[in-house]
Amino acid sequence: MISESATIEDNQMDVDVLDRINAMRSQEEKTKGCYNYFTSIVDESCRKAIVDWCFIVADSFDLSRETVGIATSILDRYLSSDGKGKSAEALQSKQIFQLVAITSFYMAVKINEPVQLGIEMLVKVCRGFYTGSTIAATEQDILYSLEWRVCISTTTPMEYVRHFLELLPGSVHISHVILENAMKHMDCATSDIIFSTCRAFAVGIACLAGAINDTSEISPFEKELLWAQLSLKLDFDVASNEVRKVERQLLAKSTCHEPMSQSRTSLPRPGVNWANKQPSSPGSVMQVG
Repeated sequence: MISESATIEDNQMDVDVLDRINAMRSQEEKTKGCYNYFTSIVDESCRKAIVDWCFIVADSFDLSRETVGIATSILDRYLSSDGKGKSAEALQSKQIFQLVAITSFYMAVKINEPVQLGIEMLVKVCRGFYTGSTIAATEQDILYSLEWRVCISTTTPMEYVRHFLELLPGSVHISHVILENAMKHMDCATSDIIFSTCRAFAVGIACLAGAINDTSEISPFEKELLWAQLSLKLDFDVASNEVRKVERQLLAKSTCHEPMSQSRTSLPRPGVNWANKQPSSPGSVMQVG
């Protein structure tokens, strides 16, 4: 039998989680959204190529794939900043666009990983295509254009998924499976700019929906029960038109899912020979000019 004190403690935990979710949503509301910034020079294929390259680098250096999501958020927010800094130039040059994307990835690693990917190593990964001073100058331009509010990009769809699962005690025994499945959906969303134009909380709900649907360890009844519990605890509609639109879009992209590599959480520790793990340079991923 559950004690009254345990019930009070659980209720307080729910309140704390809800407060964090609402704070994240409030921050999203105050932040200028992204839009489709593609031009005849920098198009969807350019963005997808650099995102794929970032995934390769992340896997090579044992980084979290969520770091790539943060990097693309920084990139998309910068290029949606209405010409602040040199963002307009980046949309007229594949070489500058690529530099901005690489720098965004470098910044995301500093924000989200326990060990930094230094500029010297990044220059090696790029095969010297860009210099350390150029990357550093680009970082300053991004920070200026985003008014130094880069940490907003850490509010990823997966951050919402983790908070939603905290509200679902019945899912504890399979939460790791749901998280892994949700990450597959987020990888798919990261690769398509359409999801950057959506609010992260809506993408998070869509990723959770796809993850729960993909989880064979729980029955259809248990899946319905989880959604019922979540709907009761949240103070917004988990099946709103906005969320359902994102869910349909994500479902349509589900064919892009690839087998996930083994879960990785941090960079290799000092002493690991990174030179032998360098992926191909971004210049070989897409044509620049």
